[in-house]
Amino acid sequence: MSCITACSTPAQRLDMRAEDYGMQRRVLLGDAFNHIAYVKISRPESHRLHVYIEGDGRPWLGGKYISKDPTTKRPLALSLAKLDPENVLYLGRPCYMGLEQDGICNEKYWTSARYSAAVTASMSAALKQVVDEYDIRVTSLIGYSGGGSLAMLMASDTYAPIIPTLESVVTLSANLDVAAWVKMHRYLPLSESLDPMQLGYTSGINFLHYSGAEDDNIPPSHLLKFVEKHGGQYKIFDDADHSCCWVELWPELLAQEVESLGRVAE
Repeated sequence: MSCITACSTPAQRLDMRAEDYGMQRRVLLGDAFNHIAYVKISRPESHRLHVYIEGDGRPWLGGKYISKDPTTKRPLALSLAKLDPENVLYLGRPCYMGLEQDGICNEKYWTSARYSAAVTASMSAALKQVVDEYDIRVTSLIGYSGGGSLAMLMASDTYAPIIPTLESVVTLSANLDVAAWVKMHRYLPLSESLDPMQLGYTSGINFLHYSGAEDDNIPPSHLLKFVEKHGGQYKIFDDADHSCCWVELWPELLAQEVESLGRVAE
C-alpha cells in the first residue's frame, strides 16, 4: 500500500482521498474545458451546495521551471470539504488533476492565464451543470488561496449571472490583489489573468474573507486593501499563516453566517 501511494500521481492520490471521504468523481464539461470534480450530496432536501475551490497547486518547480502537472500535493480545500456536513462539490480547474494534456490545455492555464476569463467562464459553466442537476437553490463558493481568486472572479458582475443561485463567497488566505502579490514576490506578471481587485461585485452576494496574521505569502494588508475598496466581512486570525490552521478552524467557521456587505474588523 505504501508503494502504491508513493508511486501514484497527485491526481491519483486526490482520487483515493476523495473516495475515502465518500465523494463521487465526475468529469464535467465546462466552457471549452473538462473539469474533474468530486461531489457528495448528503442533504438533498436542503437544496444547498458548498463549492470548494483549491489553491494554485504547483505551477512552477523551484521557481524556475514550469511544472508538467500543476495539481497540488496538499489539497487543503478537499480537507475542508470533508468536514462539511452540507452538500459539497470540490470543483477542479481546467488542465489540473490529470487533465494537463486534455483538449486545448496549455501550460499558460496554470501560469500566466491561471485566473483568465476562459478559466473563470469554464469553472462557472461546470458548476452550473451540478446546480441544475441537483436542483440547487442556494450556492456558496469557498476558495482557498488562488482558489479564492477564482471564487471572487466567478462572483463578479461579469460571471455571477451564470449561477443565479449564488448567495455567498467565503475565502481563506485568498489572492484578492493579484497585481500587488506579483509585485511583492517579484513574480512574472500574470498577463493573461483577471484580477479580483479590478472587478465589480453586486450587493446581492455576501462576502466573508479570512486571513492569517502570519501569512507571508498573501499578507493581510492585501485583504484590507480589497475590503476597503469593495466591502465585505473579514477576520484576521493572529496565529494563522497561509496554510495553518484552517482545517482545525473550519468546523467553527462553517457555523458562521455570511451576512450582507459590511466592513467588520476583528
